[in-house]
Amino acid sequence: MKKIILASALVVATATAAHAEGGLMSSIKPDASLEYAFDASKWSGDMGVTASVYGLSIRPALDFSYKNGDSMTFDGAEIKGTMPLSQGLSAYSTLSLTNKFKYNDVSVGVAFSF
Repeated sequence: MKKIILASALVVATATAAHAEGGLMSSIKPDASLEYAFDASKWSGDMGVTASVYGLSIRPALDFSYKNGDSMTFDGAEIKGTMPLSQGLSAYSTLSLTNKFKYNDVSVGVAFSF
């Protein structure tokens, strides 16, 4: 599975470098999120990068959590691909991996914004 992920990342990086006017670095945007769950008394978040290739957004990210008194733990990883369908509507798919980079789940869906 690691080889598939690494090969996919290489293909995306190569296609992005060839397509992007400003080069590879102009199409990659780092991002992160952080949230607190009150009932669980736990912080969780993720860190990743988003790259756009031919209208498709690809976001690999690493998930982590921290509970009061515990150390920060690596929870897993995910790779999300998003494709616009129309203005305000997009389709997405997410591949989730465990903290040992083993397959966990795949989800597909649609999202809208207004």
